[in-house]
Amino acid sequence: MRKVEANVVRRRPRSKPQHYTVVQQAKWVAARLVFYTYIGFSLGTLGIGGFLTGPMMTWYFYGDWRFWRHWQSAKGLFSHGYRMLWYILQGQNGGFMLGVPLTAPPFSAANREVVELQPTWEFGSSCGPCNRCCSKIKCPVLDTEKGLCRGYDSFFWRYFNCGRFPSEQREVDFYLCNKWGFKDRPSEQRPQPGLAPAPEEMVA
Repeated sequence: MRKVEANVVRRRPRSKPQHYTVVQQAKWVAARLVFYTYIGFSLGTLGIGGFLTGPMMTWYFYGDWRFWRHWQSAKGLFSHGYRMLWYILQGQNGGFMLGVPLTAPPFSAANREVVELQPTWEFGSSCGPCNRCCSKIKCPVLDTEKGLCRGYDSFFWRYFNCGRFPSEQREVDFYLCNKWGFKDRPSEQRPQPGLAPAPEEMVA
């Protein structure tokens, strides 16, 4: 992810522990609850609500009100929403976006205070050719031709799993990520390079 990772490095979370105010946390809670309500409305109307509110849908997932620019990939968001709901009901990966606490601050990049690059990772801060965390769940926001996320730094990216990946070890295990490891986990317990299947083999 060449263009994306250049921005990620600049927006890395601060190294000092952050203490958030009640007002900040209330804002994040409200933002997520509004999002959940909107997604519930869109899925509950079989996608019709989302279609009629296209600018809001593309702002949430692409950071852009101009819905016509994302029409081709955005059409897949509705079927993807039902697929993710099924995964959540199955309890996969800790509930995906429901696993992010309502009071958690938005993140644009992994928290380097708790995670580190694996010593065998060859691409630095970039994800290189890997897009397992997108392709395994068939995310329609992924530009498969360029290997880039069309929704980088959007609301969903910052408030849910994408921007903060990985925030838990089970996320690394679920996607068999060879890039990140948690600093408090012994190296022999981390996924070994070369053992994870190729992205096209992991599509559920």
